[in-house]
Amino acid sequence: MMATSLKQAVQNLHKNLECPVCLSFFKEPKILTCSHTFCKGCLETLLESSGKLLCPTCREETSVPGGDVGRLQSNITVRSLVEDVETQGQARTNFNQENKSLERKWNKCRKHPNYDEECYCRNCNKFVCCKCGISEHAKDAHTILEAGAHETEQKNRVEKLASKADAKIRNVEKYFTFVEDQRKRVHNIQERINGEIDATFEESVEKLKERKTVLKNEIEHKIGKIETSLGDVEKSTRKQIDEIKKVLDLVKGGLNFPLQTEALTAHKATCEQLEELLNRIRPDEELPRRTAEEGERIGFRSQGSDELRLGQLTHTREVPAHTKSKLVPRICEGW
Repeated sequence: MMATSLKQAVQNLHKNLECPVCLSFFKEPKILTCSHTFCKGCLETLLESSGKLLCPTCREETSVPGGDVGRLQSNITVRSLVEDVETQGQARTNFNQENKSLERKWNKCRKHPNYDEECYCRNCNKFVCCKCGISEHAKDAHTILEAGAHETEQKNRVEKLASKADAKIRNVEKYFTFVEDQRKRVHNIQERINGEIDATFEESVEKLKERKTVLKNEIEHKIGKIETSLGDVEKSTRKQIDEIKKVLDLVKGGLNFPLQTEALTAHKATCEQLEELLNRIRPDEELPRRTAEEGERIGFRSQGSDELRLGQLTHTREVPAHTKSKLVPRICEGW
């Protein structure tokens, strides 16, 4: 399993050596403050077009000494890998042999060149060869795993997180639909009351029109505030869904890169961020229900055709039985 994972990593190496801007192999790769790498020429074009150097990936700004991109730090490792790949000059049919060559170079232990980094130290969060694991890590009571087992463990964790995230997204989307229904429910109240006002108005004289306008403006103001409140809840809920999806994409995307020390640390932090986000998002199911019921307590009572004021809005403490909707089943079980 470890060999398969390493082979996949090598197969992705060509893609990882491509500049995200020009999609070609890196040419004079330069490192930005945010640690992302791009071709020198691509960075010069970006600097010339906008007057400042913003990372195309994360938008973090990098200070350019004297406006000369060439003075930025070079990514020697990436440059060396690109040169190795380009100088091999083998046909695509020999791609597997090229992968093995790169794989041997990529995974050899620096201290023990004859040993591959086939183990993983959980305490140090890095891959090591078996000799380092025994002589340096095991003596300090570190937990040493077979590299393939660690990779399987990482993939299982991401799959579990993805499953939890998908379930959370489904629940929050149900909640979003529920809030939307409650907002429509409140809007229907306005329509119903407007109908009652119109029916009474038709039985009244022309001079009642001014009172009719006053009443409609009043109900529009009261119901409008409630609709606005529920609309804000909808926006907040959609934002939570988008936030989960964004972090989830980062977690899934982290598996597309060779999991070395820095990448492992960043990927672990991203997974923990997703865990915290999933635990933090717990929408209040009762808020939209209470808000909608606040609208249902608003009613209209006619004062008869002899009363020039036409009627007035009412506000009861309880939702009227004849307007009360059927109970909506709980949709947020297991938040």
